Amino acid sequence: MISAASEAVSGNPAAFTWVTAVSMLAFCAILWVIVDYMRTHPRPAMWVWGLSLLTFPIWIWGPGHDIGLINWFSWAKILSVLIPLTLVGAMRIAVAEQRPGRVWEILRNPRFLWFPYAILFLNIAEATLRDAQIGNYWNAAVGLGLCLTIPYCPRFWEVLPGRNAELVAYTTMAWNFLYTTWNLCFTFGGYPPKEEHFAASICILAVAEIYPLVKRRPELYIMARIYTLPVLMLVIAIYNIFPKVMPSDGWFNNNVWIVWGIVNFVLTIPYLFWYTWQLETGRSFIYFRRGRAREDFLHQHGDQVRDLIAFADSLDAATDTHGRTARTTDTPERSLP
Repeated sequence: MISAASEAVSGNPAAFTWVTAVSMLAFCAILWVIVDYMRTHPRPAMWVWGLSLLTFPIWIWGPGHDIGLINWFSWAKILSVLIPLTLVGAMRIAVAEQRPGRVWEILRNPRFLWFPYAILFLNIAEATLRDAQIGNYWNAAVGLGLCLTIPYCPRFWEVLPGRNAELVAYTTMAWNFLYTTWNLCFTFGGYPPKEEHFAASICILAVAEIYPLVKRRPELYIMARIYTLPVLMLVIAIYNIFPKVMPSDGWFNNNVWIVWGIVNFVLTIPYLFWYTWQLETGRSFIYFRRGRAREDFLHQHGDQVRDLIAFADSLDAATDTHGRTARTTDTPERSLP
């Protein structure tokens, strides 16, 4: 029978008080402002996180080192967030300012988008292994599914031209939601007995989920996610105030954790089939994009996408299971959104 890690917290859970509620709302508001500012200002988006690396001595010898990140693995974890984020900022500057030079050309090259793709893949894979290690195989399976359904790069990733140079990944709203609920489940049970960060994790994931919905641009999910996570980690590293202002220690419940993982798994199964079907038929070019992004893409590539979808449909209609060619009739071309 699947069970949580043996070091799970026992005893009375921290109460959810008005202080907790106000603190979480205030933290969400701060995160929202940070994400919105970073999205529209590529240069600060590089320098802020690059210079934040200079706080490294505080992580080790600062006033809050005994309640923050207190070992080399934790320090390596935050470095693995800040260094890639600095490089993403450099990619955005390279596009926004069109700087000359070999290095800037490499950063502008669409192939370099494999770098943030790989960082996202490794981030999910690491948590997936942790879920499996401590016994929630259901949620670990969801993590594997998320790794497999990250939209391919650079086909569905780009740094948009213009002064904002936004990093966008054309993930679907369903993928965004699955990632959010999977990550929350992982955070809920992945770090016992250190659940004091779970309330703060709710904030960073809620802002990342809601921000692209308010903007009506699901492709901003990855950008919102990468700019909320380092805020949490730096606060923990420099002086961890979360156990005091929004304590969540003792909230862990093994049954809730396992059922949560099962629900996530059930939601993932139909998504896997839908995702595969979109790729197989060529409709992913359309349905992975929403709103203005879809309109712009169809304006530029609509004819090619129609031809691709028609070709995929003709293969399904013209070939039986034994490879024999079947009789086909002309059918009206399907309209695209």
